[in-house]
Amino acid sequence: MDSFRFVHAADLHIDSPFAGVGDADNRVATRLREATYEAFQNLVDLCIKQNADFLVIAGDVYDGADRSVRAQLRFRDGLSKLVNAGIQSFVVHGNHDPLDGWQSSISWPEGVHIFGPTPEWKNFEKNGKVVAAVQGMSYPTREVTDNLALQFSPPQSGNLFAIGLLHANVGANSAHPNYAPCTVEDLSGSGIDYWALGHVHTRQTLKLAAPVIAYPGNTQGRHPNETGARGALVVDVDPSGASRSEFITLDVVRWERADVDISNLEAIDSLDSAIRQTTDNLSAQAEDRDVVCRLNLVGRGPLHEQLASDGAVEDLLDAVRSAWSGGGSPWVWVEQITDSTRPAIDIEARAKQDDFLGATLKRGLLSSVEADEIDRLTEVVSDVYTGRRQGLPRATDEQVSEWAEEARWYLAELLEQGK
Repeated sequence: MDSFRFVHAADLHIDSPFAGVGDADNRVATRLREATYEAFQNLVDLCIKQNADFLVIAGDVYDGADRSVRAQLRFRDGLSKLVNAGIQSFVVHGNHDPLDGWQSSISWPEGVHIFGPTPEWKNFEKNGKVVAAVQGMSYPTREVTDNLALQFSPPQSGNLFAIGLLHANVGANSAHPNYAPCTVEDLSGSGIDYWALGHVHTRQTLKLAAPVIAYPGNTQGRHPNETGARGALVVDVDPSGASRSEFITLDVVRWERADVDISNLEAIDSLDSAIRQTTDNLSAQAEDRDVVCRLNLVGRGPLHEQLASDGAVEDLLDAVRSAWSGGGSPWVWVEQITDSTRPAIDIEARAKQDDFLGATLKRGLLSSVEADEIDRLTEVVSDVYTGRRQGLPRATDEQVSEWAEEARWYLAELLEQGK
């Protein structure tokens, strides 16, 4: 078998609206609207630069079932550019862009294969010889809850490198809808050599070999929870059928989160400087990409009380946005600043003092939440979740512990101030 190279991408979400993000700054809003398009163009350029033999895209090409004509034309033009460079494409659709969604009558160039609603095999030839086979299937409709992996058939020949192209939730990842649920064991027993997966936006390799089972993640982060580099996998297959992959970044706007500690700061202008230093660092780490970030103020100190005053955090947000409003690129746009600071109270030391607060802390009313108290506290707040017409999900132990810790500090601060 000849060696070959392919690129594995997924979850392009072309034309993602980024609703509500960046509306306060036209420059940011415009950049975000174009981000998924530019990331796709970066994917096309990557395939050409890396001399890839073919590209596989594992679903959610578009952000919505009713994909825009603009998005479809841009996608067609990108694949046409690949065909002109001698690079084939194999594509499946996922839950965001199922086959029953609206689509215009676009003719796809020869060398592009879009899989239908049932699994089928397509061969890839190199130097006149078939060296690989790709099997895939698209979602016929948005909500697919069947185990699609079980519908895939074994490779037709043991002499070919077999790729399974599937948009699925493997292992019931709770961060994503449980569409086309399956397990690593389901995929491992298929006889396929490489499972090119989509749907989970965080890059991860579930199995390193026999078979490789991999998610490349999405090509462009779309919200504050999709932080860090986003891109695709370049996969090399040698004559023995062994494969190795390399992750290449493609995103044009990077989402990040960062903490800013007030512990050693005495004045608001020092905090302003610390925030600007943090955004400078985020910009440097993003390597010439624009950044949208959320900052969280943490730590204990005298600035806690000043930050609690009306408008203080909002003023800091305006100041840091103004610092990056010069119009150049790359820029950093701070979407949100959260105040998670604590008062300058040493609770352990205060518990030893002979006064009302010390006695209260000593008796345990405001002591740290122990594991055996979680159930009691959960019961106290249970009516909030079960007493509503549409019940909310039951609070987790972690949530209850966080609420108790917040209350502990809040009451300690009030009592310390004599309120």
